[in-house]
Amino acid sequence: MLHSKLLRSVEEIDLNLNNKVVLTEAASGAYVVTPLLAAIAGARVFAFTRDTAYGSVQDIRKSTLELAKKCGVENRIEVIDTLTDEVLAQADVVTNSGHLRPLDSLKLSKLKSDAVISLMYEAWEFRPQDIDLPFLRSRGLRIGATNERHSDIDVFGYLGDMALKLIQSSGSTPYRNRFVLLCNNDFGPFIAKTLSAVCDKLGVIDQAERKGAYQNLNIDWLGSFPEINIPEAYKNAEAVLLSAYPFTEQWIGDENAIVHSSRLKEQFSNPKILRYIGDINETNLVENGISFFPPKVKSGHMGVIPSDVGFDPVIRLQKGGLKVAELLMKNETEFRGQNMVQQII
Repeated sequence: MLHSKLLRSVEEIDLNLNNKVVLTEAASGAYVVTPLLAAIAGARVFAFTRDTAYGSVQDIRKSTLELAKKCGVENRIEVIDTLTDEVLAQADVVTNSGHLRPLDSLKLSKLKSDAVISLMYEAWEFRPQDIDLPFLRSRGLRIGATNERHSDIDVFGYLGDMALKLIQSSGSTPYRNRFVLLCNNDFGPFIAKTLSAVCDKLGVIDQAERKGAYQNLNIDWLGSFPEINIPEAYKNAEAVLLSAYPFTEQWIGDENAIVHSSRLKEQFSNPKILRYIGDINETNLVENGISFFPPKVKSGHMGVIPSDVGFDPVIRLQKGGLKVAELLMKNETEFRGQNMVQQII
């Protein structure tokens, strides 16, 4: 049962937010868990929500409070659809959750001087458009990102499952098929660990300095990102899995892209792009007869997200982000001998 899993998760990470006020979001699907975890840890929670394509305010309030009742914390959560100055002024912890973004100077100016901001992702994934970082620092507010590879969090352990979900949702299967992973970030070795164990062959193009991270995996190193020089054995690859960051770049497309679509047509017999992460020029690829999946991904978003493979990775990520907040309030960065809080440079 989900409520039992939430209760165990808070206990396992020794999350303690007693007598703190947490401002986060109330959301649909797997992301319903965020305010629940904070409340189970002892916090009073304001969970801000909006009407979206995924659910109305009424529906999200209902599902959040029903689960809160099962967890015995319904009296600690208030689902709100208006973000007032009064609410902002009470918050000890603010998460960077979707409905609260962007955390601009107007919102940050209302926070207490000792409030902390917790990012539910790693430091290298920081997006300036999410938070007015210069203003935050001018106020002396503390901010920290989440080490998703901490052994008590281990969200990166699900990256391979997400890749499999993307492949299968696209109408393909890893069994007896060959794939190319085109990557420039830390996701690569974790994706490759899972895929290389289940597909026929996996070729990897990644930054040269990351090559050593693949040395114990059953992969073929095909070169350094973003150079595309595909050997004959991979010309008929089922698909190219794109994992490229940051979102400010166009990774595949016209002459302004890092990788020109014509290069893919030259190197692959029938190129197909699976959009794990990274913006592409959809119009240009269509014009060049290159297929891609998913067909529509909003700029700045991933083509597959943790909730696509279930509640577990979301619970782990959100409890990790809340643990970061707890540590920030204590001016600590480590938990159980490992770094948990990552600094934003």
